[in-house]
Amino acid sequence: MKHFWFSQPTSRKIEIKNIAFGLGLTGLIPCFLLSLVAYLGEFHRYFELISHFKVQYFVISCIVFLLLSFARRKTWWLISLFCLTLNAVEVIPWYIPQFSPINTPSGQPLRVLLANVYSDNQRYAEFISLVKAEKPQLLVVQEINPIWSKQLEALKPLLPYQIVYPRFDNFGIAVYSAIPLRNTDIKSFTEYDIPSIFTEVQWQGQTVSIIATHPLPPINAEYFKSRNQQLLELEKVISSTNTIHAVIGDLNTTMWSPYYRKFIRQTGLKNARSGFGILPTWPQGAPMLQIPLDHCLISPEINVLAIRTGGDIGSDHRPLIVDLVISDRNTNRI
Repeated sequence: MKHFWFSQPTSRKIEIKNIAFGLGLTGLIPCFLLSLVAYLGEFHRYFELISHFKVQYFVISCIVFLLLSFARRKTWWLISLFCLTLNAVEVIPWYIPQFSPINTPSGQPLRVLLANVYSDNQRYAEFISLVKAEKPQLLVVQEINPIWSKQLEALKPLLPYQIVYPRFDNFGIAVYSAIPLRNTDIKSFTEYDIPSIFTEVQWQGQTVSIIATHPLPPINAEYFKSRNQQLLELEKVISSTNTIHAVIGDLNTTMWSPYYRKFIRQTGLKNARSGFGILPTWPQGAPMLQIPLDHCLISPEINVLAIRTGGDIGSDHRPLIVDLVISDRNTNRI
């Protein structure tokens, strides 16, 4: 009597494959649909909201791909491969180092620290300790209210040049600098009177225009419209000048939003985190859902030596810390 059970899959193995297939399919269908809908952000604010979670879709699509590879269901495996590729091209390039052909000077870099401190946060001493430890030349603080403004007077010896615009809502804003600030102005671009700080610093022989801005979060249709309008107006200002720029702030959008992409395309700016990873900054208390809302967008003349997120300061955002240098050749934009 011949026995073939050695060459046949056992019932246990079949059962495991079926479980893998079921789990894979359960993850694949919503992940695939969300990954596709994420490209429709221009058509509705809900679609744009879906676009922000590309890292999460990438992780899920990796797991789904492995499950369906094990299950050996070719059609579904191919769909999972497409889903994985769709998300990989949006995530992996952010981790590829950017090699600049232009030499950078050996002088001290400009350290920028961006922090949305959260207006109700009372951990003032921890934040001040962070700033003193990091020693930034430029500090941008968002959601600063009168209490925060008073507490941050302790930074005067370290950062004596200051533009402070506190508010009782979540849209106070301030710039603290170790370098003299020139041609300072505070502008608003929407009916909600959300302030943006415009100033200049002289750095490594160049004039750099600093824009600190914090658009409204797109939590409803009106705020969505306001955020997009603010980005559009900033885009017009930047595109109309030949100055080297650094736009710093919680932009309430991510790199996968069509509105962010249009802003980058029209201004010619680049994201400082390019080549260093996604570096999510919000929400602080939910690591599995974190997305990169806080940005430092810079002109091509500026190179990034390092960028990282800071620790917990009691806010719902992580601080963003960036070391910048201006390249040796490149003086003005053409």
